[in-house]
Formats: sequence, C-alpha cells, structure tokens
Amino acid sequence: MIQINTVKTIYGDVSPGDWVISAGNNDFKYLIGTVKEIVNNGTPKHASETDNATDNVHVDFTAFNYPNERIAEIEAHFSELYGEIKMFDELPLDDVIMAPKMLISITNLGYDEITRMGNIRDNCESFCSCFPGGSERHSPKHTMLYALLEKNLSEYHNSLLSLSKQELIDTADKITAVSDAFSYLTMYNRFDDDELDFFLRFKDPLEVVADNWYERRSDLSDLCFAMTYINDHRDYFLKDYPLVNEDDPFITQRENTPEVPELKTKQLLADKLQAAGEKAKNNKTQNNDKPHNRGERE
Repeated sequence: MIQINTVKTIYGDVSPGDWVISAGNNDFKYLIGTVKEIVNNGTPKHASETDNATDNVHVDFTAFNYPNERIAEIEAHFSELYGEIKMFDELPLDDVIMAPKMLISITNLGYDEITRMGNIRDNCESFCSCFPGGSERHSPKHTMLYALLEKNLSEYHNSLLSLSKQELIDTADKITAVSDAFSYLTMYNRFDDDELDFFLRFKDPLEVVADNWYERRSDLSDLCFAMTYINDHRDYFLKDYPLVNEDDPFITQRENTPEVPELKTKQLLADKLQAAGEKAKNNKTQNNDKPHNRGERE
C-alpha cells in the first residue's frame, strides 16, 4: 500500500508539520498541536497501533506554548477525566493518535489567530462550533439516540426489580456490562451520521452494545491494563485505599495457621499407603504360619 501523507479533517487537509485543533467530539477537545505523522489504515504499522477504521494522525499537543490560565483549564479537564489530580507535565500529550474526524486544520489561519485560540478554551470552542461535528453540541439525531438509551436503561432496571437476591447476584456481570455500555454511549460524542442512523434502527441499541461488551468482558486479559496502571501508581493506591490492620483477626488467624505444602501432603499420603501395604504384607505372612483348616488347628 502506498503511504499517503495527507488526510482530510473536519475542515481542511493536513500533512505532517501542519497545525490542527482538536474538535469538541473527543477527550482532547480544543487542544492545539502539530501533526507529527500520518499512518494509513491497512498498513502493518497501523495494525500494530490501533484497530481504528481510519488513518491514524499522530499529534503533538505540547507544541503550542499555552499560557498558565489555559494550562490550568487543561489540568482541570483531565483531572476530571482521570478521576485524580493531573498536572500538565505528566499528561501524555506529546504523541496522541487521533482520527481525522477529530481534527480541524488551522495552519492557514496564521500565527496571531492560532495564538488567540490557544490562549482561552472559549475561543477554541467558538471556532470549532462553526463546523458540523466540530463542537460538543448534539445534532437532533444525537438527542434521539440519547433519549432512546435512557428509555432502554430504565426498562432494563425495571426488569431487574422482579429478580430474587440470588438472581441479581448471578446477573451482576450483565448488569455491569449494561451500565458500562450506557456510560460509554452517552459520553461518546464521536458518532457520525452513518453511526447514528445505524443505532437508531434498533429498538434497544443499549442491548446491542451491552451484549457484545458482555462477551468481551469474559476475556480477563483486558484486566491487564488495570493491573499495569495499579502497579505503575502503587503509592496512590496505598494512600487512597484502606490497608491491612496488623491486629485484624483474619490476618492473625492466617499467620498462625500452618500451611501444608502440596508436596508434603502428597508425601504424607504416600507414607500412609506404604505403611498400609507393609501391614497387609505382615498380616499375610502371619496368616500363612497359622493352621488353614479344622484338623490343623486341632
């Protein structure tokens, strides 16, 4: 496949080195940066990076020199997103993989206009709202889908009310999958018209996504991302979660309970079998020395 180093964004084509602004339809909304690289869909490198169905646009969102006020806005946004305090310098913004429909070309605006937008978030939002799909404002189809998802979730919750406590426990994984799917769909603003038309064809689009997510949740390999994060941030978890109390009866009991290694258990069993075999052998020998009939006994 021939590598094409130009892609079409929401507005305007971009190539490596061009300035772009991230639209309001993704987590990196209203950040300004430069295109580092374009990796075409279908290439081996693209397959190793993501499973996106579009070209991967690598953007350096640290290329713009944000003022302190804007940095504070960015930190607040990502702290809310991560659920913990995040400082600008620790955010992975120097090489973000974006889809073309998440970006707007601004190279031709000129340095002064790019600087004006980069200084205040509201300026970025006002600019992006001029383009279809560029702002956070939802189309009528978005509104219809979100209303339908709310209805689906309400009906699902009502269906749970008739279940017994044990049935609710047995259904916990599915309940979690439905909750995950709803959160994702209502926070995911990157639907294009084709996707919206597709999901609006279903009576219960929430069920469609939840069922497929439920099947994927059975693959515990996805937990590797959570485990990696925990191991990389151990100090945070040690500080924010309750720790074991040395006087806890469970801990005391566990420490005082002798553990029998598996090999030792097997050895004990082997010793018992050997002892039983020797006992049987001795009994047989003793029986052979005794009379075997009434006449011999007499």
